[in-house]
Amino acid sequence: MSDIVISLVVSPIIQEALSKAVSFARTHIRISADLKRQMGELEYSLNMMQDLLKVAEDREKRHDAVRKWLQRVEDEAHNLVDLLDKYSYAVHQQNVGTKGQIKNQVHAFSSLFISMPCQIRRIKGSLDNIRRDASIIKLLHNDATVSQDHIETTPYSSDNSEVLGRNDDVSKVVRLLSDLSRQNPLSGLSMVGMPGIGKTTLARSICNRAEEENLYDLVAWVCLSKNFDVKMILKAMLEYLDSNGGSMVNTGAILKRLKSKLEDKRFLLVLDDVWNEDPRSWKTLFSYLLNISTPTGNSIVVTTSRKQVVASTSVMDEVPMHKYELQKLSAEECRLIMGEKILRSSRITTIPMDLLNIAEQCGGLPLVAAVIGEALSHHTDADEWLAIKNNTAWDSPHRMEIVSKLKKSFDHLPSPLKKCFSYCSIFPKGFEIRRDDLVQLWLAGGLLHQSDDSKSEKEEVGDKYLNDLVSSYLFQDVMDECGNIKFCKMHDEVHNLALFISKYETCIWSDSCPIEEGSSFRHMRVIFDDDRQAIPSGVADRLRSLFLEVDVFRTRALPLRSLQSLKLAAVDRKKLQEYLGKLKYHMKYLDISESDIKGLPESVTKLYNLQTLRFMGCRSLMDLPSDIGNLVSLRHIHVNDESHMPRGVGKLTSLQTLPLFVVGTKKGQRIEELKDLSQLRGKLKICNLEQVRESEATEAKLEAKVKLFKLQFVWSRNRAISNNNDEVVLDRLQPHSNLKSLTIENYKGVNFPSWMVKDVSSSASSFRLNSIVKLKLIDCDECGDILCLGLLPKLKVLNIRAMSKVKRIGSTFYYNRSNIASSSQGVGRSITPFPALRKLILSNMTKLEEWTAEDTDVFPSLDELHIKDCPEFKTWWIDGSASPMLSILSIHSCPNLQAIPRRLLNLISLDINDSCNLMGYAKEYTKWCTICHIHSIRINGLVVRDGTGYCF
Repeated sequence: MSDIVISLVVSPIIQEALSKAVSFARTHIRISADLKRQMGELEYSLNMMQDLLKVAEDREKRHDAVRKWLQRVEDEAHNLVDLLDKYSYAVHQQNVGTKGQIKNQVHAFSSLFISMPCQIRRIKGSLDNIRRDASIIKLLHNDATVSQDHIETTPYSSDNSEVLGRNDDVSKVVRLLSDLSRQNPLSGLSMVGMPGIGKTTLARSICNRAEEENLYDLVAWVCLSKNFDVKMILKAMLEYLDSNGGSMVNTGAILKRLKSKLEDKRFLLVLDDVWNEDPRSWKTLFSYLLNISTPTGNSIVVTTSRKQVVASTSVMDEVPMHKYELQKLSAEECRLIMGEKILRSSRITTIPMDLLNIAEQCGGLPLVAAVIGEALSHHTDADEWLAIKNNTAWDSPHRMEIVSKLKKSFDHLPSPLKKCFSYCSIFPKGFEIRRDDLVQLWLAGGLLHQSDDSKSEKEEVGDKYLNDLVSSYLFQDVMDECGNIKFCKMHDEVHNLALFISKYETCIWSDSCPIEEGSSFRHMRVIFDDDRQAIPSGVADRLRSLFLEVDVFRTRALPLRSLQSLKLAAVDRKKLQEYLGKLKYHMKYLDISESDIKGLPESVTKLYNLQTLRFMGCRSLMDLPSDIGNLVSLRHIHVNDESHMPRGVGKLTSLQTLPLFVVGTKKGQRIEELKDLSQLRGKLKICNLEQVRESEATEAKLEAKVKLFKLQFVWSRNRAISNNNDEVVLDRLQPHSNLKSLTIENYKGVNFPSWMVKDVSSSASSFRLNSIVKLKLIDCDECGDILCLGLLPKLKVLNIRAMSKVKRIGSTFYYNRSNIASSSQGVGRSITPFPALRKLILSNMTKLEEWTAEDTDVFPSLDELHIKDCPEFKTWWIDGSASPMLSILSIHSCPNLQAIPRRLLNLISLDINDSCNLMGYAKEYTKWCTICHIHSIRINGLVVRDGTGYCF
């Protein structure tokens, strides 16, 4: 195996420097002619440097001298960014200063402005000298070869151990190809999954099955790791039919020869390890393949680590292409692969079963199982096996084999994504990274860049980067009910790759990882506590990110002159006050979440370049600074405690994230603070709505906030409800129609607002909440009727709790029948109520007696139904013909419910507790399990049938 090489990616930092320089020149139009000329020359130098970097970042893989040259470029780019940050800080300081401060600030601003031409000249001169370095230029021009890390795959393999666990996949794919090809001249599927999951192995097995069963007249295999060349694919197919076909160069001649060879024959074409996403190339290939064979039944199989290489529907309607996503193997299947590898060694005849628990470390990847098995086969001593089990004695060659496979996904990323991916090595292995946190750290580090003509916010660029990393299987995502990425994490071996890629930039400082004064790290996480050690000053001076799980400030002062991102788990308030004063120029991101700090120091309000401030879960926090409005660059505030709500957020007109707003009566707390926050995105919870006066409600301007997808309206629980204005206030808090999630809590209005109940038969021809995916109505106990919700087309989750005056759920829950007759669109029975609903929860409905439905064709997609604490609930409509997809049914504390349905054939889980009238059905459960394939039954907390389907 060839040596693994690392790419030092510098171009995103140069791009950040260029972007700031251009912005500076355009924004500050009154700068001196000399400085303006120098900024123009600097912009030219940076653009020239970008062109050279494209070559250097590739050559750096083979030359240590080029890597050191790139580090010099990066140093000067950071110096330029730091200089422009200082100027930006000075401008903000002037704008927010009080009259008493302005004189001193003007003097400081003038001093900086006067010295700036000299500093710009020095940085430009240094960059020009680096760019003209004769030895490097000669090296780059003389070395035009590209390293070849790629090993071409073939349809044959001498090792069948990795096929274990994939037999079902082989059968499914062959059957799917057969079904797809019956009515189409050409069809196929893309097999997608992260590197190492066994796509190539599965493709080989499919080829073998196809040849054994004579399913095709030609089975051709083409490996495309480097280039997607349509002519090369056609020539490769021809070589399988004619050994002389590879010498042909004319595309038309190749097609003619293929057509003559394949006439009246069927072919299977496997394209292994594809990265091309250009629809034009695919369209060209498909059009050629359609013309070279006339019979129905030709197939194409694509293996790829990019989800979007071939979309679920083809770029050509004539060629149906489907996606088949490979799942990870179980620990038992990984154990079998490891055992197969180990037993091949003549030195080992038996396998200690307790040590095969190492299979848990494989993370479901057959590649990792095979490599670990190979490593174990070279060791006979039990202690060596235990060391491998404890992840402490991996042989470097074996680790590198896994890294080399995974690195192919990294190599195909654009430079900005490479930098964003390598940054993630700073997080612990297995850590669930919050999407918004990661994007905001990328933002603070200057890693997010818009194209010149883009109108997207940088955060939207970050969301796209994250989606691309998920599509490349470098990240695993956790979605919320609305389809947004909530968390992401890396497979352990992908995290090892990130650590390897970033080993020159990121340090995880622990007992086992000492650092030296000359280290050039940019990012550091400190995970051990030792009063005798401190970060070396030479290292601290270069750091851009610092994640602290201990308090390193208590030992001695650190020269953190360039720090942009700081995460603190424990810190003294006085020390923080001292350090924030020194970090004011460059600090973009500050996170003190879960810390025991008692108060935020006033110096926080001097961080004029700060973009993100997080103080979630700070239970000891008592004092907040009063001048939060001074943070003019702030784009994201993260707070989850109502007592920690800062005043004056209305001044922060760039604010995008504000998950919590607590309405008060004092200045800076009223709901009008939301008026000018037009950039708000994501989620927003508004509390204490009883404090809002009718005339103020419209001041929030929620309807104009088009990027908010989740809203929570909350009134205080313990309050007097006489003469409340809840109905008027909620009506005037009308959100934008893009809203996906809505919660209304402790609402004491008798009726819901018009924007929630507008019917499809109205002149607008749509519900206001047409995009809603999740709806919660909690403690709305003055409403005697539930809304008409059945016609919401995208509603997936509905949670109704403590509507204590509701006695009956009837037809108006599904559609407003009074408007059906006047509807020109034939609304009513022609529309299935709740077409998308997957989960329904009814709880604490103390007066609910009856739930009826005139039509049985309701809830066609319902998967989960939970009914809890409904003491008067007696009868309901549900039977086996309704909700055919229902798989989970839970009924708790409904003592008067008379019956449950018996024909829910897809039910897999049933949980009945404290519902005495249903106990008479207990004798039927075992028989019912056999009919309905129920896996889990609990009766009053006792397990009747466990999750495997075993009856007790």
